[in-house]
Amino acid sequence: MTQPKPLTELLQQLHGALAGAPSMSEQDRELLKQLSDDIQGALDQPGTKRPEHASLATQLEQTIVRLEVTHPEVTGVLMQVSKALGDMGI
Repeated sequence: MTQPKPLTELLQQLHGALAGAPSMSEQDRELLKQLSDDIQGALDQPGTKRPEHASLATQLEQTIVRLEVTHPEVTGVLMQVSKALGDMGI
């Protein structure tokens, strides 16, 4: 099943923000890559309410808090992703 276009665009925007943030630590990059992979995994199983989805929401919130001061452009996109996933019931 295909992803809703807005979320696909948000994920592309997130990858662009990462590319444009050369000062981001390798640890933060890995954290965001894992988060992106987890989001993709949740999207690959639409309509399924799983315990991992609650964990994903928590991961998103923690990442936003962690990066909000140093990388506001990334956290802005993450907040949009979080809202889109919430709207989808994930």
